[in-house]
Amino acid sequence: MKMNRNDRILLDQKVGDVTGDGVPDIVVLTGTKPFGSDTPFVDQVVLMITNGATGIESSFALPGSSGYNPTLYLGSFTGNKVNEILVRSDSGGSGGITYDFLYSYLNQSLRLLFDQESFYNAFSYAVNYLNNYQAKVENTTLQQTYIVSLLYKGKEYLSEIYNEDGILKAPVQGDVLPPGGVYPIDLQRDGVDELLIYQRVIGRYNADGLGFLSTPIQWKENRFVPMYQTLCIFG
Repeated sequence: MKMNRNDRILLDQKVGDVTGDGVPDIVVLTGTKPFGSDTPFVDQVVLMITNGATGIESSFALPGSSGYNPTLYLGSFTGNKVNEILVRSDSGGSGGITYDFLYSYLNQSLRLLFDQESFYNAFSYAVNYLNNYQAKVENTTLQQTYIVSLLYKGKEYLSEIYNEDGILKAPVQGDVLPPGGVYPIDLQRDGVDELLIYQRVIGRYNADGLGFLSTPIQWKENRFVPMYQTLCIFG
């Protein structure tokens, strides 16, 4: 069905120089509510940029940004002192996954710098339960390994998986989910933002949380690269 511009709703709006000419531009996010105004789901998300110097408006459909609570953030991630555009929304699913896209509009040319799916696919993980009430989380891409104690899970949980001597009854595997949070943060306090990315680590099923992977990434040589990665466990 063709959507009239008047049917669109304002989702978020920011002001800042995104073209690189030094003049603040107006950046707007709009969308539609296909299931009615009382429902929070937003579809057909469009990024609209009004050039502050010329008044010319440009619109870009953003496939993959449909979801809940789409928002905008303007910040300098590449170090060129020009704002990039971060668009984030929630999937609304039980996994707590988010949809996150970072765009450059330097010289009035829209270019994708980051998206959560490409980040997720760039790393390979293995989550395996071990004897003696432990789980091993491996990032085989970065060659990093984390060992998680499962004792906090309690006797009932452990008895389903382990014999009384702490030996696994059968092999058990978990998983690392796609990003569930992508946050701009200036870790180095140099005026350039990094992206801090959280991913849930799960055990036998989605609600069986083992912790969170925290990965800050920074722009270096025309791409984002990990600064380090840590595993945050439940206390």
